[in-house]
Amino acid sequence: MQFIYKTFIAIAACASLTACSLMSDSLEDCPQGLSVEFVYDYNVERANMFNDHVGSITLYVYDEAGQLVRTQTEDNTSSAKPLRDPNYRMTVVGLQPGEYRLLALANQRQYADISQLSGVRYLRDGENGPMTDLNVTLATQPGAQAATQIAQQLDTLWHGTLRSAQYTLNPTRAAEEDVLVDAQTVSVHKYELTKCIVSLVRDTKRLHISLRQSDDPAHCDIADYDIRIVDINGRLLWDNSVDTVGTPTITYRPFDEWNTYYSGTTGQSYDQRPSNDNAVEETAHADIDFNRLMLRSGNSTVAPAMLYIVHRPDNKTVAAINLPEILKQGRGAVERYIYTAQGFLDRAYDYRLDFILVGDKWEYLSLGIHTLPWTQRFQNVELN
Repeated sequence: MQFIYKTFIAIAACASLTACSLMSDSLEDCPQGLSVEFVYDYNVERANMFNDHVGSITLYVYDEAGQLVRTQTEDNTSSAKPLRDPNYRMTVVGLQPGEYRLLALANQRQYADISQLSGVRYLRDGENGPMTDLNVTLATQPGAQAATQIAQQLDTLWHGTLRSAQYTLNPTRAAEEDVLVDAQTVSVHKYELTKCIVSLVRDTKRLHISLRQSDDPAHCDIADYDIRIVDINGRLLWDNSVDTVGTPTITYRPFDEWNTYYSGTTGQSYDQRPSNDNAVEETAHADIDFNRLMLRSGNSTVAPAMLYIVHRPDNKTVAAINLPEILKQGRGAVERYIYTAQGFLDRAYDYRLDFILVGDKWEYLSLGIHTLPWTQRFQNVELN
């Protein structure tokens, strides 16, 4: 009778925990720690894309005072891809009962591989220190100052925080007003496996630019244009804020440039200019990757992120645009969700700007958001 009574207690205490043996007469068999679900639904698609996009995740577990307790990493490899499993959870065992803070950093590929690459990449500092020391810098060497010139495709970076129980993703409105409400701590109890969610925000952005001439549509060569984004955003701190004090200004340049051609005669598009065709329109293209984009108020002492397009032959500035001010207009594609401007900039990650030029000035530009069937056109009212 005593054995039956003890078994009943064990079953009642651990019935929801598959790792706990239901046949044991001791609570010591019950797992103790965290079962962490990672979610990347903070995007304009409002869909959890963690399994499809993320290839490596590192969880940093801190005590209530912010001191590091545990670091745990899971990667997709050529032989195994655990993060693609919709049921994937990271289990952190061996934690003592108490309150813990969680942060996560994620990439498309293994961080160990990224840190060994040449060129500029996302490098982590302060991994072994307190929570407030953890940061990620776009640099060429670990511990180095942020780069000043970047002209390459960046490995995608996500930053994750513990999701509050108050966070809900309403299907018709942004119930959380597009702001992730972060939980301060998660509780670990004896003989229990605590379930929690860590929400990811994508920090790496991409902008596709196309240029077309209205006066001379047959000639608009990408080689004639210097395109760059200038911003102070080379380091992201532990709370995903942008360090605008300890880092230099970065100039982001295209990692890919090309021309396309459209024939009014055949109605076809080409990668090379077709010969003996007098009805050809040439379009210049460029792709730029850059770090988290921040909307800065007019009272800010930090300059906004600027997009510059310069016509090289005569060194004339075609466009000098406050980039976040233009891109935030993309909220119109999802206006039903009442996103704040910064919330939208953090959710969207793949933008398109199509410029119609008149000589050395832009007359119109169209803003598009990748994956959304929406565009908005702007006229340059300063054009003479």
